[in-house]
Amino acid sequence: MPSSYTTSLRFELQFTGENVNLWGDKLNAALSRADDAIAGWLSKPLTGDYTLSTANGAADEARKAMLKFTGTGAFTVTVPAAPKRYDVWNACSGDLTVTNGSASVAVKAGEVVSVVTDGGGNIARVQPAEFGGATLTGVAQISGLSPPTSSGQVATKGYVDATAFNMAAGSLPGQAGNVGKFLTTNGSAALWATPFASPIITAPIITGGATIDTLTVSGAASLGAGLTLTGSTRQNVTAVSGTSLDLAVADFFTKSISTNTVFAFTNPSASNAQGFLLDLTITSGAVPSWPGAVKWAFGSIPTLGNGRHMIGFITDDGGTTYVGIVGAQAVA
Repeated sequence: MPSSYTTSLRFELQFTGENVNLWGDKLNAALSRADDAIAGWLSKPLTGDYTLSTANGAADEARKAMLKFTGTGAFTVTVPAAPKRYDVWNACSGDLTVTNGSASVAVKAGEVVSVVTDGGGNIARVQPAEFGGATLTGVAQISGLSPPTSSGQVATKGYVDATAFNMAAGSLPGQAGNVGKFLTTNGSAALWATPFASPIITAPIITGGATIDTLTVSGAASLGAGLTLTGSTRQNVTAVSGTSLDLAVADFFTKSISTNTVFAFTNPSASNAQGFLLDLTITSGAVPSWPGAVKWAFGSIPTLGNGRHMIGFITDDGGTTYVGIVGAQAVA
């Protein structure tokens, strides 16, 4: 009766009474095949998809224990549909797919992994569940070789960094000169912002869809860079440095004059009626003059002597007409 061969490793099984005077050679050949299966090494350059060779009772590639593949990629390597374990080193520049003809696993470029197959519908990478405190290195992705999708999956530092800083293109703004600031974003870039020096709103806000009843600003610094209060809200008190009252900056101005002075009103609100107050101190008989758009409530331009005067103005929408009212003359 002729010899037969084992299912997984294709060793020759000699029939009783067969191979007289040849069994020694047959045994040596079987031991050589066993050596390949336990410690055999195959280094295989790849130029495309490849199927490992098989041969009953003779040397073949699929019997080797350790497989190293070189070349480019991505390629598919087919192993026999027989139970076996392989140590696979993917030294290709691209990924490998290892298949038994029914199922497959991926081996990333540069990875060294163990692959087991039952010869049927199952093939898997051998991955430990516990690392005993060891550091995980050289791993591109975990959880099925795809980016994590849940908190229970392991992620690499590179993946976490890219995810955390995606809104800032991978880097935060510079740290120097930004002590005490907080991080904000305009939707596309991360920015450092300065906290408010003191609370802006000192009166309570009425909630539930109602409007603010009273709003008080404690100083110019409280507004913060780039912030402006508009409409009917109370803005800052500011001293007039020239002759122009900038209505976008404040609604309460202070000014002292000792020579004849022509005032101008700039930047009125284009969408809201606006009221503002001028605390004017006159010395040396100076005479103030007003923009031509001012209409005085009592019909004529008031004559203001030396002393302190409170003058209120109201503008219509767009700032084309102002109504002026002298609240008090020569206030001590």
